Amino acid sequence: RQYQRQHNPGRVVLEYNPFWSVASLEAMKLPDGWGIVQKIVIVDASTFQVYMNNMKSLFVEMVRNADMVLFNRSSADLPLANFRRSVKVVSPGCSVEFAGENNEPVDIFEDDVPYDITQDPIVIDDIDYGIFYVDMRDNPERYDGKMVRFRARVLKSSRTDADIFMPARPAMTCCAEDVQYIGYICHSKNARRLTEGSWIELTARVRWEYVDLAGEEEPVFYAKSIQAARAPEDEMVYFN
Repeated sequence: RQYQRQHNPGRVVLEYNPFWSVASLEAMKLPDGWGIVQKIVIVDASTFQVYMNNMKSLFVEMVRNADMVLFNRSSADLPLANFRRSVKVVSPGCSVEFAGENNEPVDIFEDDVPYDITQDPIVIDDIDYGIFYVDMRDNPERYDGKMVRFRARVLKSSRTDADIFMPARPAMTCCAEDVQYIGYICHSKNARRLTEGSWIELTARVRWEYVDLAGEEEPVFYAKSIQAARAPEDEMVYFN
């Protein structure tokens, strides 16, 4: 309170030792008007695997509810995609960034994606749907003619006799008021039997075709299998 009265800061940056327990910091009583508005975790990528093997519970507490995790000292010989997954499992909405030895940005998906594109079908985990959605449009040659499998929610056409639906996921691009469903049209003879808003596991073949509703060419799914599925713990889509 004395610091607040004397300096009246616009923001305070606190470098916190996680060995003191992040939960204790979050439970700490703060001066009136103060609050934790952003949580950034910096990790040494070169020693991350050692810490995960020996102090996994500590790392989990560090990244839970984090806004960003930055792995510095990243290099091509490290399993960076696995590092990202370790964070996303705990905190799906967290942005995960990588920097090299000289703090240059490292794009771990520049020439790759976080799922095995050689699989048949290509299996998309919930946390990777956003990357999958964008990459299909950016790199159609990777997917055209291939089978994919993912979990999504059913959005049906207003036409009750339509043999199409949209398997989609809610995405928040900037704020809670900006949530919208993203997905591509899927053809299925069983579309009329599906329940609006239900969760499914879809296995489908991808084609790159002109879509009247979109007014352009884009990915189109042709369903091979539609199975009822549980909603994921976190329904929201993230693009990192």
